[in-house]
Amino acid sequence: MDPQLQRLQTALAGKYEIDREAGAGGMATVYLARDLKHDRRVAIKVLRPELAAALGPDRFPREISIIAKLQHPHILPLHDSGEADGFLFYVMPFIDGESLRTKIDREGALPVAETIRILKEVADALAHAHSHGVMHRDIKPDNVMISGRHALVMDFGVAKAVSSAGGESLTTVGVAVGTPSYMSPEQATGQAQTDHRSDIYSLGVLGYEMLAGEPPFTGRTAQAVLSAHVIETPTPLTSKRNSVPPVLADILMRCLEKAPADRWQRAEDVLHQLEAIGTPSGGITPTHTRPMAATGARAVSGGRRMLIGAAAAVVLLGAGFGGWKMLAASETIGFDQMAVMPIKDVSGQDTELAAAMQNQLIVALGQLPGVTVAPSSAMDVYRTAPAPAVEVAQTLGVGALLEAQVFRVGERLRVTTQLTDPRTIKQIWARTFDIDLSGDLFDAIDGVIPQVVDGVGTALSGAESSR
Repeated sequence: MDPQLQRLQTALAGKYEIDREAGAGGMATVYLARDLKHDRRVAIKVLRPELAAALGPDRFPREISIIAKLQHPHILPLHDSGEADGFLFYVMPFIDGESLRTKIDREGALPVAETIRILKEVADALAHAHSHGVMHRDIKPDNVMISGRHALVMDFGVAKAVSSAGGESLTTVGVAVGTPSYMSPEQATGQAQTDHRSDIYSLGVLGYEMLAGEPPFTGRTAQAVLSAHVIETPTPLTSKRNSVPPVLADILMRCLEKAPADRWQRAEDVLHQLEAIGTPSGGITPTHTRPMAATGARAVSGGRRMLIGAAAAVVLLGAGFGGWKMLAASETIGFDQMAVMPIKDVSGQDTELAAAMQNQLIVALGQLPGVTVAPSSAMDVYRTAPAPAVEVAQTLGVGALLEAQVFRVGERLRVTTQLTDPRTIKQIWARTFDIDLSGDLFDAIDGVIPQVVDGVGTALSGAESSR
């Protein structure tokens, strides 16, 4: 066994059970482990020994504890941090997914719709952190996890914590805070005072790479790349890929302006611009609830939908999953034929609650007039074998998917829900709920379910009338 791994296991014994090394980066080595107290899988990041020695055992845990205050569905939370036998470490939830870096390396340039969706979620995370005075300082594909169809930004503020704790001693051990390909010009020139607009520049680089398959500046050496960020103008995105909508290209190219004053001034501004793409009027819709006219196959008429709903109840009771597929395949698919996907438990503490919520939503949504919902038996397979949204829709013969995730931080539970057209990946409706866990949890959940049903019902009516 690796002596360092054995030493780490001994240092964290009784608290974490180390499974294996999962990877290494410029600042830390990642280990997969089990949190013994809560019986959950976690990722432990251990700073490089020379970096830990330069930082010292006191300041880094104190600086990084600031990150624990960030609570957002697209920010990977901090579970724990500390020092043990000379190791400086921090602990995050284990995410069943892959990094955006792995996805880009495998697929190259991503579809425009998927890029917009990921950018919106990253921008939303940045807007939340910036509103709390926290910068990321190292936005890049490696720090964005993709779980299902959603993006989670990790290592929020870690670069700042390392920089604040280490000061000038970092240069002695050869650690650069940030990554050359994604650094803003002010980072590249080593300016002491950078602000949240540096993250906006890095967000522009991220979006550029997702659409072009490579970042705007490349070079044989880190110094060449840093120099390009400062003095070179990036090739227009539409020249790299003519299928990129000009409005999207303009949003990202403004993020890449050299002077911070010429960029979007807030991540929230970027988010609003991204949300405006694809809305029928080109306007900006509210962040928390976004009913949207969506495209898809023509829905069945109201009276016929009622008959289908009644027939579905009989067929499903007698035939289960097979009966659902037979019924769905025989009718025109509209948004009123939907499925409720297994609810993701991001923080790994509420698996049973998530399963119960899914079942409640299936039953409750099935009571909407003219709406047919795939039964629990049809959805069980996706708990252990997730599949792309369009594949789920084709398999089940549905026109809309309701997805949700629960995310616990302390005494608060955030529930995010969204109804989408799986064929176009357009959002039909979305809403976020915050639940205080200090009271009766089941009463709180029972209060959320009717609001989801009302929201979905209203959104479906709007989508129907807009056709």
